[in-house]
Amino acid sequence: MRAKIFLAVAFCAIPLGAFAQSPDTSAAREIARIDSEYSNLSVAKGMPAASVEYFAEDGIAFAARAVNGKKIWASRTNFPGTLIWQPIFAFAGTAGDLGFTTGPWELKKGNDQPSLGYGHYVTLWSKQRDGKWKIALDVGIENPEPHEPPPNLEVLPSDIAAGTRQQGGARSELRKAEHKFAETARNDIGKAIIDSGTDDIRVYQDKSFPAVGLVAVRLMLSSEHGRVTFEAGGSKMSSSGDLYYSYGNYSEERGNVVEHGIYVMIWRANMNGDWKLVLNLRKKLPPKS
Repeated sequence: MRAKIFLAVAFCAIPLGAFAQSPDTSAAREIARIDSEYSNLSVAKGMPAASVEYFAEDGIAFAARAVNGKKIWASRTNFPGTLIWQPIFAFAGTAGDLGFTTGPWELKKGNDQPSLGYGHYVTLWSKQRDGKWKIALDVGIENPEPHEPPPNLEVLPSDIAAGTRQQGGARSELRKAEHKFAETARNDIGKAIIDSGTDDIRVYQDKSFPAVGLVAVRLMLSSEHGRVTFEAGGSKMSSSGDLYYSYGNYSEERGNVVEHGIYVMIWRANMNGDWKLVLNLRKKLPPKS
């Protein structure tokens, strides 16, 4: 009897609107399609021309630090090859105005010639006032040549209940999660990422294949105990208050060695309003000459 009463109370606590809707993946599928079109245009017209067309006016690229993507790609007249890529994961917030795609990339030199490089990219997409999706941020890492074909596209539905809160309350909870993450990272970055991560978290580090899921992330970060501080560069939250990204610079101390680099973090709110880290990317910058 107690179980029945508990279930009835729990049922009533869930917004009725959540049962009137089904998980919507249309926005995520749309940005995956647009991402593929972007790759096709890169093959047809070259990466610089394609990027100028798909970046938002204020979109961010990294060369090596954060710069205006449209401007930097417009200046690239000597791009060394043909860049192709394939989205294998896509997610968008409930409002359908912010999402991200990720997958492998390959830089081809020419027919029957060895490729110049391989890696993975992360692209944040923001819907503009005219309804078109444009690139808000694009970043990538390098990794060894893969020996298996990429998996099929995975599209994760947004959590309807997570997208029913006001942005003010969502930001307040997010700040708490970011503060806790930053405090832990000052002593142990590996612990900070693992403690804050979703079960399907993705961690990207240059020169390594991405780690997907907490088991793989724990293995990747088993010896990663550096002391990291962050310098924020910019951020954006979906209007539904359930998806957020930030980027900037980081400094990591390991013994007497200090490493500097750029970071991108993507956070997702669950149905309880808790913010969890879904993607963490850090890329070391070359030493200043």
